[in-house]
Amino acid sequence: MFNTEMNFSTFLYILIFVLLIIVVSIQLILVWKRRDRRFYLKFLGLIYSGLLYNFVEGLLPDKNIGINIMSQNIFAWIVGVGVAFHYFTFIKKEYNLSFIKEFSFSTIAIFALLTLMILFILPYTITGSLSYSRIYFLTFILALLSLAIVLVAKQQIKKMKKHKNIIFKIHDIIGIFSFLGLTSLPLTILIFGDNQFIEQTFFSLGFFVLSLDYFLYPLRKKEIKKSISFEKLSVRETEILMMLLDNPNLKYSELSKILNISEKTLSTHLSNIYKKIEIKSKKEIQEMSKMYKDSLIT
Repeated sequence: MFNTEMNFSTFLYILIFVLLIIVVSIQLILVWKRRDRRFYLKFLGLIYSGLLYNFVEGLLPDKNIGINIMSQNIFAWIVGVGVAFHYFTFIKKEYNLSFIKEFSFSTIAIFALLTLMILFILPYTITGSLSYSRIYFLTFILALLSLAIVLVAKQQIKKMKKHKNIIFKIHDIIGIFSFLGLTSLPLTILIFGDNQFIEQTFFSLGFFVLSLDYFLYPLRKKEIKKSISFEKLSVRETEILMMLLDNPNLKYSELSKILNISEKTLSTHLSNIYKKIEIKSKKEIQEMSKMYKDSLIT
């Protein structure tokens, strides 16, 4: 299309991403003074990643560009891995996903880069075979993602069973499908090779599923606020709860010093808060803060 290697389907996805960027940008301007603008900023960054992925993968490799094919392929794969990592970090934070052992995002990024260099770039530059280097790298990544999807599904199904509201259940289900979108990337390339239509379609669907959750965000936000009965709390109790939601890892001894009250008095306040909003421990407040911190405070 347009004398390039780009398929019509990829061009269509690019148009959809551009439309999403316009919509989200307008909404971001409208909510800029609110605390939850971070949610809109993060989603806008994700959509830009999706646009970049479709643009680069749709155009490269192209014999007419004047750059050798190997260099084009390596650049395209670096972009692809970068976008996939960005996608992964977004859904991990948005759906509060945890795996067998927690690693920092910088550690995961270094691991992904080293894996790409050792299993893809090095074999490709030595052998000149895109097929074999692609198999080495993607088979390893797919094995890791296949293990992870089992954990993700268990976590999201467990959350879904706990939630009574359909909006939250949809959020949990989308968490599973968004991870499947990530898993589809190495899977489709391994099975179908350089089939631009299939590869771009499945991975782009992951972004579009996340977009559905984005548009449900205002409804989810309203339900979250309803689920926490702030009207039942006293002024002091509301202050304490908001501080815990803002700083979920704050120790009670530290909180009592900040509030200038004894730990015994704080314990009494916390006991009242837990009863009134129907939670059992600080752990639940920590989970609530991780998942909905931006939504609770405007």
